[in-house]
Amino acid sequence: MTEETIERIPLETEGVKPAFPARYVRFGAFQIDLRREEVFQNGQRLKIQVRVYQTLLMFVARAGEVVTREEVRQRLWSGQFQEDVDTNINTAMSKLRQVLDDSPENPSYIETIPRRGYRFLAAVEFSDSPAGSAEAPANGAGRIKTEFTWLASMLTHRHAASLVLAGMVIGALVVLAWFSVSGKNHKPDSQSKHVASDVLSGTRELHR
Repeated sequence: MTEETIERIPLETEGVKPAFPARYVRFGAFQIDLRREEVFQNGQRLKIQVRVYQTLLMFVARAGEVVTREEVRQRLWSGQFQEDVDTNINTAMSKLRQVLDDSPENPSYIETIPRRGYRFLAAVEFSDSPAGSAEAPANGAGRIKTEFTWLASMLTHRHAASLVLAGMVIGALVVLAWFSVSGKNHKPDSQSKHVASDVLSGTRELHR
């Protein structure tokens, strides 16, 4: 699903979450994972209380619109005394602003509408994929492919070098064995000694 701007998502009855069209909701530096009920800022998960999280969902579901305190009360604290509800709403709003690092005097996310309620100011987007998900797997796959290619190349060269070394060792042993057998009958000439010496020298150089 392509990213779109949420125009309006109606609030449901008490105890039912707003019906968002995708799993991830993003605004500013924040992302909400609706399935896991977690909030992230620049990829870092934030600690947020349940009521504060539910209050945030109310606002992002109605981004750009005024959400009255009465709507908040009916949604989250229905059945409680008015005085207790006012205190709870004020506390939830204070904690929500702390989570968003927002200021009531100069708001970036939550604006207080005097004698009415609140308005969520930031543009809200939703997506079926988390932020940055398209780049991370590609980079990881490329890195794994590069490392695998390097390892395969290294093993191939080592295998070839090992075969050459084994062949030279066998050749040297054959020459020495021939010297040992022929030495019983006659001494090896200087040319044969040079051949054996060259083979052993080449073996030592390759081993290095």
